[in-house]
Amino acid sequence: MHEIERHRVILSEVETRPIVTVAHLVDVLGASEATIRRDIGFLDKEGKLRRVRGGAEAINPPSDASLLGRPYSVNQTINTDVKRGIAKAAVDLLSDNMSIMISGGTTTSAMSEYMRGLKLQVLTNSFSIADQLIKKSKCSVTVPSGKIHREQNIILSPFPNDIANHTYADILFIGAYGVNSHGVMETDPQIVQAVMKLINRADQRVLLVDSTKFQNRSSMIICPLSQIDIVITDDGIDNKSKEVIKSAGCRLIIVEKQKQ
Repeated sequence: MHEIERHRVILSEVETRPIVTVAHLVDVLGASEATIRRDIGFLDKEGKLRRVRGGAEAINPPSDASLLGRPYSVNQTINTDVKRGIAKAAVDLLSDNMSIMISGGTTTSAMSEYMRGLKLQVLTNSFSIADQLIKKSKCSVTVPSGKIHREQNIILSPFPNDIANHTYADILFIGAYGVNSHGVMETDPQIVQAVMKLINRADQRVLLVDSTKFQNRSSMIICPLSQIDIVITDDGIDNKSKEVIKSAGCRLIIVEKQKQ
C-alpha cells in the first residue's frame, strides 16, 4: 500500500477510536511495525494525530467510543462466588491506615464488600468501588478526573499527568483479562494505559484473577508477571500456570472454591 493511502487509513482509524495500537494498524494495513511507527511519527509532526505509547490517538478523540471487552454488567454475573473469595483474600492483606490503589474490574470491585470495617486511604478508578466505599465504609476515597465509561464502570482520565502521578500507595490491586508467560493482559489500550500509570506507584502489586483468566489471550500487555508481587486466584488453576507464576517470582495465593 502506498504511503499516502496508509496515512489515510491510519487517520480514519484514530477518528473512530480513542486510541489505536501499532499492533492493530499492522493487522489492518499489512505493513511492518517499523513502517507503522514511522507513519505515526510523521503524522504526529504534521499535527494530524498524537503519538502515544504503543500507538496513536486523534487530536480530538471521539467522546462516545466504547471500550473493548465485555460490559461490566455481564462480567459481574460470571464466576461470582469465586471472585468474592479472591476479593476477600485480597482484603485479608490489609490493615487500618494503609494507602491502597484499586483498578476497576468485577473481581477487584468485590473487595469493597469486605473493606467496610477498615479505615484506609483509597485511590480507585472504579465508579462501583468508590460508590460502595463512600456509602458503607470509613475509608477516605479519591477518584481520578476523567470520563465515566458506563459499560465498564470505570473512570479513565485522558490526561497524561493526573492524580495517579502524584500518588504512592502501600499496595496496588489490579485485575486482568488474561495472564500467561508473556504477562498480564487487557483488552483495551485505554485500560492498559490507566493501569500502567499505577504499576510503579506502589510498594506491592497484587493481581486478582479467577482461574479462567489463564486461558484468555490478548495482544495488550500491561506488564510482565515479574512486576507482580502476589497473584490471588482459585483452585481451578492448572499446574502449568502455577509454574509460570512461581518462575516469575510471584507469591501465589490459592482460594478454594465454595462447594455447592
